[in-house]
Amino acid sequence: MPDGFYWTTVKPLLKEVLTILMKHDLFQPFRLVGGTSLSLQLGHRMSDDIDLFTDAPYKIIEFSAIDRALRNEFGFVSDLPPVPIGIGVSYFVGQSQKDLVKLDLYYTDPFMHPALEIGPYRLASVEEIVAMKIDIVQRKARKKDFWDIHELLASYTPAQMIAHHAHRYPYGHDEDLIRKNFTDFSKADEDFDPICLRGKHWELIKLDIVQAIST
Repeated sequence: MPDGFYWTTVKPLLKEVLTILMKHDLFQPFRLVGGTSLSLQLGHRMSDDIDLFTDAPYKIIEFSAIDRALRNEFGFVSDLPPVPIGIGVSYFVGQSQKDLVKLDLYYTDPFMHPALEIGPYRLASVEEIVAMKIDIVQRKARKKDFWDIHELLASYTPAQMIAHHAHRYPYGHDEDLIRKNFTDFSKADEDFDPICLRGKHWELIKLDIVQAIST
């Protein structure tokens, strides 16, 4: 891990695409968030998409210029639907239609902490991702999100995670709902297991999470 990231958690194409984007001037307001950002920092599971968020003021980002830049950089870029762009856009990008990475570019609430910057890469801090993961829990998490939360339990208690969410999302924070959904695995049970690099098993992950939120 010479540059500080666990690159074994992503495919070479994702690293290639991310590197191109991080070096491009138009993407300077964005930082990598979500499961891929967490996997690159913690090394616990494989991740396969790129979520780039910005807290720039709404309508500041020139999505038309970004679209042109993507088409100049990559051999294949999926078409956007013919509707006005709201809070962001989603693409599939790659050098050919047979090998693609999903790319999301979205506005978000103001970040709590500066980005982690190593070389050309800008990643949301782990604390920032904790808050975002708990926001997903509040809306019912998928299996990969619980996998991430289980990894985070090595460093944060559920109470600390919930506090990070309250800090980042003060107006949408609902602690009772978060605690209820912390052990609601009904949606997640239907998902495929992520490729885990720690040898973890889903049923044991659920037991650990239930125990953690109960203490």
